[in-house]
Amino acid sequence: MKLANIELPQKINLNKIDLFFNGAAIRSKFFIQTYIISLYCAEKITDEKLAINSNIERSLRMQIITPLATSKAVSENIQNGMKDGLGSLYHQQKELVEDLRKVIEQSGVQYKDTIDIYYTSKGELKLYKNEGEIYVNKDGKLFAETIFNMYVGKQPKDKKIKEALLKGF
Repeated sequence: MKLANIELPQKINLNKIDLFFNGAAIRSKFFIQTYIISLYCAEKITDEKLAINSNIERSLRMQIITPLATSKAVSENIQNGMKDGLGSLYHQQKELVEDLRKVIEQSGVQYKDTIDIYYTSKGELKLYKNEGEIYVNKDGKLFAETIFNMYVGKQPKDKKIKEALLKGF
């Protein structure tokens, strides 16, 4: 599949696990295409509950496609999304959200970079930048559920993106 003139791989390998393309869409903000969001899974996922709550190895991959992106802008967008997604639980997870923001800023994420938000079958949440591991949270279940819920939950950021991610190619 090709989006924004970028060929999306049918398979990626993270954490020594093959993950297969499940679906993808372009996220826009203020009429500017900002990133491609893709779902890669060890098994096909077409159900939102599996995408959010299962122990299936899976990754939300963000490919930054706007030259306007800076590591600070990317980290603030993720932080704001997490804040909205966690709601009243935000204060319990505030330190972890802040750690995540700092890691993204310090890694220098920018235009043409890829971020993988990867959930392992062991309940870990890992972040990869351009397929290099930059963060591990050994107790990442709530974090992962929140992030996946933002894109494929009952009230996603964008319903069209949810549908595209859960196509199960």
